[in-house]
Amino acid sequence: MGFRTEEEEGALEGMSLDEYLVKNREATFMLRMRGNGMREAAIADGDLLVVDRSREPQPHDIVVAVIDGAFCARYMRDLQRSDLGDVRVEAVVIAVIRRL
Repeated sequence: MGFRTEEEEGALEGMSLDEYLVKNREATFMLRMRGNGMREAAIADGDLLVVDRSREPQPHDIVVAVIDGAFCARYMRDLQRSDLGDVRVEAVVIAVIRRL
C-alpha cells in the first residue's frame, strides 16, 4: 500500500483558501476560538473560525454573537431563546481551520 499520485488524488495546484472560502472579502475575517463551548460542533479551543458578516444567519448556522457584552460562538437556533439577555449576532461561521 502506498500513497496515491497527484493525478489520482486530484491535487489542486496553486489552490488558494481565499478563493475557496471567501465570497465577500470585505466582510470576512478570522477569529480564534477560546474555550470548549462548541465541542458538539467539533470546534475546539484554539481553532480558527472564518466568519462572514454579510451572510444572513439561518437557524442551523453557527454564528459569532455578543451576549451581554461577551463574544461567543453558538448555534443560531440556540440564540433565539428569550432568556439570554442582550444578544447581537455579528457574523456567520463559514469554516473552521485547525492545525494538527
